[in-house]
Amino acid sequence: MRNQERKRAVRRALTSRGVIVFEILLIAFLVVGITKEVVRRFSLREEITTLEQQIAELEAQNRTLGEYVASINTDSFREREARKRLNVQRPGESLLILPETRSLTATNTQLASNADPGGTSNPQRWWQYFFSPSP
Repeated sequence: MRNQERKRAVRRALTSRGVIVFEILLIAFLVVGITKEVVRRFSLREEITTLEQQIAELEAQNRTLGEYVASINTDSFREREARKRLNVQRPGESLLILPETRSLTATNTQLASNADPGGTSNPQRWWQYFFSPSP
């Protein structure tokens, strides 16, 4: 009899309102905690992916800079820079300086602007060229 009374007392205690409310609150607390952890893990995965992409970009940039440094350390680069910046010559060489020429685009633009001044026709421009007073 005592066993049955204990079982009934335990059943009454587990089915009482206070215990049920406590169980609901415990379940809600666990669900909220698990949800927060899932969201945190998802954001960490995204951050890891972003950081891995940045690492790949920086490694590529590092390789490029390494190749550039290697090219700077060559004798041919040093010689080319010395010739360009310091006007250094090898024995027996002579320096030839060419004047800068206007670019083809600038020349074409100037010709196009001179082609039709004021909307005059070609015969009128020839007439002005030969018979108008010089400025």
